[in-house]
Amino acid sequence: MFKSFWLAVQFLSRFPSIQYDSVSAQDMGRAINWFPVVGGLIGLLLVVVAQLYLWLPSQIVAGMVLAFWVWSTGGLHLDGLADTADGWLSSSGDPQKALAVMKDSLIGTGGGVALVLMLILKWTVLVVIIDYQAWLFLFLAPIVGRIASINLMPVTQYVSLDGIAQDMFLHLNRYVLWGWMLLLSIVVIWVNPYLFLGLVVVWFWVRWVMISITGGMTGDTAGAMIEVMELAWLMGLVVVLINYYEYNLF
Repeated sequence: MFKSFWLAVQFLSRFPSIQYDSVSAQDMGRAINWFPVVGGLIGLLLVVVAQLYLWLPSQIVAGMVLAFWVWSTGGLHLDGLADTADGWLSSSGDPQKALAVMKDSLIGTGGGVALVLMLILKWTVLVVIIDYQAWLFLFLAPIVGRIASINLMPVTQYVSLDGIAQDMFLHLNRYVLWGWMLLLSIVVIWVNPYLFLGLVVVWFWVRWVMISITGGMTGDTAGAMIEVMELAWLMGLVVVLINYYEYNLF
């Protein structure tokens, strides 16, 4: 059990973790069960970083939180977002061409634009989250992204068979993944039913986009899902918070 946890930490973050001499495909599959827990660890540290700099203007605090957020994952998911954007712009509807472009280590125009927009939008919504001191919602953001991503696996064909996530995909536990999704759904509906509906729409839209690009999912598109769903969660919360405190609509 703990081996799978440390493998998840090692795979998803730059945090110190135990190094193992041998790792089986089953170990990698079990590691998926811990992805939301690693997300929770990242979320907790985001809140801690925000608290450390809370005496500064919220714009600077948001910048520090975002910088730590990027560092904590090593930019892994941002890289997936950039590769997905490059594949989308370069493929001309050809999945094999898209996969070839996405494997290229260089970032093209689409990837660069996607990275800049994602970071600007995340910083913007973080400013609002910090202004309202919505720490619970900041904590939940990385969890939302990872649950949304791993729940692609039971319902989406994995098309990059030599990709880094192949072993995880072949040995995942669907019941655990669905359990995480059920728990997340209950929490989001409790926060706001309209927010839940919005996140569902975004999830299906991102899945449709990745299938239209590659014919299925890859490690890169899974990373893109994490980034988009984290942003969608935070943007949705900004709408909820503003409407609640300013207009009392919810």
